[in-house]
Amino acid sequence: MNMLARFIKNEDGTALVLVAALMVGLMGCVALVIDVGAMYSTKAELQNAADAAALAAARKLPNVGAAITTAEYYAALNLNGAEEYDITATTPYDGDSTKIEVVCTRNVPYTFARVLGFTDIDISARAVAKKYSQWAGEALPFINLDDDYEGYKYSQIEIVLWEDTGPGDFERMYSYEILYPDDPDRCYFRVDYENGVVLEKGVDASIKDAIRHVYNQHYPDKPVYVLSLSSEVMNSGQVLVKEKDKGEWIFRSLSKLKNNDRVHPSQLVLLECTFDEYNEKNKLLHLTVLNVYDIANGEFPPDYVSPEGGTSRLVG
Repeated sequence: MNMLARFIKNEDGTALVLVAALMVGLMGCVALVIDVGAMYSTKAELQNAADAAALAAARKLPNVGAAITTAEYYAALNLNGAEEYDITATTPYDGDSTKIEVVCTRNVPYTFARVLGFTDIDISARAVAKKYSQWAGEALPFINLDDDYEGYKYSQIEIVLWEDTGPGDFERMYSYEILYPDDPDRCYFRVDYENGVVLEKGVDASIKDAIRHVYNQHYPDKPVYVLSLSSEVMNSGQVLVKEKDKGEWIFRSLSKLKNNDRVHPSQLVLLECTFDEYNEKNKLLHLTVLNVYDIANGEFPPDYVSPEGGTSRLVG
């Protein structure tokens, strides 16, 4: 402290040197706070733009030209008002025609860091998105147990859901959740099928409002999906199931299915249908089969777009 006081009292200019040195350190701290903060802010902005661009572009694949144009458009849209930036979109990415990489770069000039000899820095953000052309689980909360859809390619085949197919069986399942049940424009059912579906006895009229919402969204010609036993399983009369709290899969007669039986996923197909009628009083759904997808062997609707807005996901 005494030494510092002597430096300040000294009239030969040492105090000015000390103040100058302190100012450089102070400016360095200011540069760290302001310029680094600006770098992080720019990085976040670029990352958001890259993510949005990659997700939108992936949905256009495998059309390379459309995907790249879409990526550039959405990146620019999300960077509106920013200073100059560069956008690079690459597809196929890593040899995969279902992936696209988007890199957004912007040159950021330093403000206070210039006193330390730094002028500017290039900041980049990248995102990789993949297109998934498969069913995402949106379906009616029923499983078709008895209406054979075979021959749908040659004539109109109608199936009826929510009907009494056996003692207490109304083709219902536990394996679903209702999304946006009070919104008639967004309501839909998401079905968990990958581990099989659990059968539920009884009618359960509590879902009729949600069913009506879905019906009103899709009738008369927008496709709706429903799980079904395969035609082969129906014709065999035996279905592979697992009883609740038991670890073994067994074959059971279709006429003797129990509450909480879990139907093995290998027994299932996905039916793409259109609504013909919803009889809310009798709780019957009439549908016409358009297509059948062997989901047990990886076959899914090629042009499906989920209610959440797409078939692409960020993977990098």
